[in-house]
Amino acid sequence: MKITRGIVNRGDSFRRRRSRSGSLAPASPAQSAPESQERRPVALHRVAMVGAQGVGKTALISQFQTSECINAYDRQRDADGTEQKVSILLNGEESELYFVNCTSAREEIDRCEPPDAFVVIYSVVDKASFQKAEQELARLLDSDMLRCRPAVLVANKIDLARSRAVSTQDGKCLACTYKAKFIEVSVGINHNVDELLVGILNQIRLKQQQFTSDGGRESSPAHWYKSRGVVRASMKARQMLTWIFGKEDSKFKNCENLHVL
Repeated sequence: MKITRGIVNRGDSFRRRRSRSGSLAPASPAQSAPESQERRPVALHRVAMVGAQGVGKTALISQFQTSECINAYDRQRDADGTEQKVSILLNGEESELYFVNCTSAREEIDRCEPPDAFVVIYSVVDKASFQKAEQELARLLDSDMLRCRPAVLVANKIDLARSRAVSTQDGKCLACTYKAKFIEVSVGINHNVDELLVGILNQIRLKQQQFTSDGGRESSPAHWYKSRGVVRASMKARQMLTWIFGKEDSKFKNCENLHVL
């Protein structure tokens, strides 16, 4: 069964709604909740979009708000750089995501109230942007931002296949090293954009549920502060075995599943 914007229903009920303020409006009378039904409070989540200039952060945020993708890579950055809001109805629960466009994670780490999720973006045709993404993930880990917040590594511009400089396996390896999720998208052809949007909200909810079930206790620091060099070497070894035997490691598969932690 297909639902809004071509997303395939895998057990999730997803609807993006927009009003005059850019957030909420019923998709159709049949989908609207009864007026007598008590409205739940809307959960608000801030999401930091981190990455080098030119990787498509602004275009991706715009694509979250509309399916029109004409000249997606040529869209201009908002003059004031303010947060942009998208409202989602997922599994009967409404949430608002506020997307913040920033070049460095440091801008959000230094805030009194850090965001609820980090989306780290690079361009598959720009090796330097991939290296920048690794630096930002390292910064987030060193700042202890990822113990109770999800991170999603996003490879953009996969439609530019002939100019590709970063492989899918390299992206997965980096994501697994930092216990982040991984997804490849193309803002230019609107590929996997809705899947990413739903995945971000899913990851936020799952992390919050995990934190609640643990009684508000964060993960042990020892669990997170392992040597990244050792972890990266282990991931590279797994990657090599994948190439040799042609069977993908379960950890690489799991990092692409945005519906589980």
